[in-house]
Amino acid sequence: MTVLRLHPDVEERLRRHLQPALEVIADTTLVFLREKLNQAGSGIHHPGLPNPSSNPGEYPAKQGGALLACLGKEQGAGGWVVGALNSVAPVPPEAWALEFPIPPNSPISRATGYGARPWLSKVASDTELVQRIRVALAALQ
Repeated sequence: MTVLRLHPDVEERLRRHLQPALEVIADTTLVFLREKLNQAGSGIHHPGLPNPSSNPGEYPAKQGGALLACLGKEQGAGGWVVGALNSVAPVPPEAWALEFPIPPNSPISRATGYGARPWLSKVASDTELVQRIRVALAALQ
């Protein structure tokens, strides 16, 4: 029987080699989010708003800038956290309301026919972001 013996500090070695890749993924994701949330939408330009609104399926259009202002990244126990962070700036209630159509206990209801504008779950499966991450990781090698 063959026994696989791992080096005693295998966890530390993995962490040392993976941390640069995880940070590149976090940086790339943050830049991508800032780009996508700093645009006008292609929908209706409602009176009183600076930009046209987004259409269903699009990232939310920039209107007041509060969501954009709270975007950041932090190193956590096992990796990085990217998104709307109170440690960067107060996270507006719209951050939740845009993601979910009917947020419980939220002062903002998105239960209209227009629906939500999920931004965080959308970025998790965005093929454009995946491609950018691949390019960024390839540059590490």
